[in-house]
Amino acid sequence: MSMYDALHKLSPEASQIVRFVYFRSLARAEQDLGPVKTKLSPMGEAGRGFFDALRGIYIASKERDGSSLFVKLYLNGEPKEIAQLSEKFKQEAYRATVDDYERGFLIAWEIAAKALSELKESYPDYPKEDQAKPKAAPAASGSGPDLEESGYEVMPRKKPKASPGRTG
Repeated sequence: MSMYDALHKLSPEASQIVRFVYFRSLARAEQDLGPVKTKLSPMGEAGRGFFDALRGIYIASKERDGSSLFVKLYLNGEPKEIAQLSEKFKQEAYRATVDDYERGFLIAWEIAAKALSELKESYPDYPKEDQAKPKAAPAASGSGPDLEESGYEVMPRKKPKASPGRTG
């Protein structure tokens, strides 16, 4: 059995993790990562690359990392564009210069992108508005977050009450 076939046997599990992430059931996605890691451990570097890709998708979604590829596709990707990207990952996985780790990583992304494309086709209303806002990147000016835009209001400091017997 080829490495491609061995990793594709885990396609249902990988697709399920993407499905949990898509519908923001991150606790379930995290639970499913453990058994997948156990199944991948005998596959060496390719298994490690496959797992790292899935774990990266989970972490990027959990952290709402707007700079990650998965979150960008989740928020703004079109199903056809994502399906084309899946095919590109599949082609890249078989370049002669790709090592086992990278091959596993690319195969996981091929499966994840295909699953994401199908989910966006079937459930175009996701992500919902409240889920669509990734964490803002830190301000480039170095002056900290813009408090006016964040809706955070600074209140004046209250003076402490004087306790009986204390003068001051």
